[in-house]
Amino acid sequence: MNYIILIFYSIILPIISLKQNKPKLCINCKYFIPDNDTGKFGKCYLFPKQDGKINYLVNGIKDDEYFYCSTLREYDNMCSEEGKYYKKKIVKNAHIK
Repeated sequence: MNYIILIFYSIILPIISLKQNKPKLCINCKYFIPDNDTGKFGKCYLFPKQDGKINYLVNGIKDDEYFYCSTLREYDNMCSEEGKYYKKKIVKNAHIK
C-alpha cells in the first residue's frame, strides 16, 4: 500500500510543481490608464480619488483624478501585491488586408 502512495506522489507532485504563478501586471489590466512614456506613472480607472468629487461639487469642474497603480499595489485594502481586482484586458486582433 505504501508503494502505491509513493508511486502516486512521485508522478503527481512534479506535475503540480511545474505550474508557476505569473504575476498580475497592471499594464495587462483593463482598468490601467497608461501614461505617455514608460507606464511607470500609469493610473487605475477602478480607484478614483475622492478629492475630485468634492472639488466638482464646489467649482463645477469635473477633474477625474485616479491613484497611481504603484500606490494601489502597496495597500492590502486596495489591489495589493496579488492584484485582487485585476481583470485581464481583452485585445481583439485586427486583421490587416
